[in-house]
Amino acid sequence: MGPANAAGPTASDLVPPALSGVAQIRRRIAEGEWVVDLRSRRAFAAGHLPGSLSFEYGDNLVANLGWLLPPGTPLTLIGESPGQVADAQRDLTRIGIDRIAGMAGPPHEWRDEAPHLASYPVSDFSALAAMLREQPVAVLDVRRRLEWSAGHIEGALHVPLHQLPGRLPDLPPDPVWVHCQAGYRASVAASILHAAGHVVTAIDDDFSNAERAGLPLTTAPAAAAA
Repeated sequence: MGPANAAGPTASDLVPPALSGVAQIRRRIAEGEWVVDLRSRRAFAAGHLPGSLSFEYGDNLVANLGWLLPPGTPLTLIGESPGQVADAQRDLTRIGIDRIAGMAGPPHEWRDEAPHLASYPVSDFSALAAMLREQPVAVLDVRRRLEWSAGHIEGALHVPLHQLPGRLPDLPPDPVWVHCQAGYRASVAASILHAAGHVVTAIDDDFSNAERAGLPLTTAPAAAAA
C-alpha cells in the first residue's frame, strides 16, 4: 500500500481482463508474474496450474494478496467463473491493484489445452499428530507473532505469512506441513512452497484442534512476545 498511497489515486479500470490461454499463463509464471487462483483452497490443492498461487476468493483475499503481491507485479486471475473474477477485480481496485493482466476459467474448462496439473495433500491436526508419532516432519506456522506467542506446537518453525516469500531458504528439509489459525493462510503458504518446489501438506483445520489431537503446545517467552 505504501507505493500506492504515495502515488495517489488513479481512475479504476473495471474492464474485464482479456481471456488468457494456458501457454500464455505458463509464460507469465516463468517470467515471474503472479497467477492467482481464486477457487476454493481444496479445489486448488486437488489440481492447479504449476506455479500458480492459491488465494481463495472471499473476505480474506484483499488483505492477504495486497500484503504479499510485490508492487508492480503483473497479476492474472483464474476463477470459477467470469463473475468471480469480476468480483475479485472490483475488490482489488480498492487497495490500488487495478490493472489485471489477464484471466482464465477453471482447469476443467481448458480441455485439450490443459497441461499436467499439480497437486498436494490437505490434512488436519489429527493426521499431523499421527504422522509425528511415526516420523519427523517439519511443521511450519505462518500465523502472526501474537498468535504464535499465545501458543504454538512445540518444535514448529514460525515464519509469518507475509515474510514467507523472502525466507524460503530458511525452511527445514521437506516434507513440510504448514498451518495457520483456520486454514486460509496455510493454503496460501502451501501454494507458495509448492510453487517453489517443496513437498508440502496444507493443514486445513482450526488451531483449537491441535491440542485436542494430542500435539504438545507451548507459549513464547514473555520477552519474545513483547
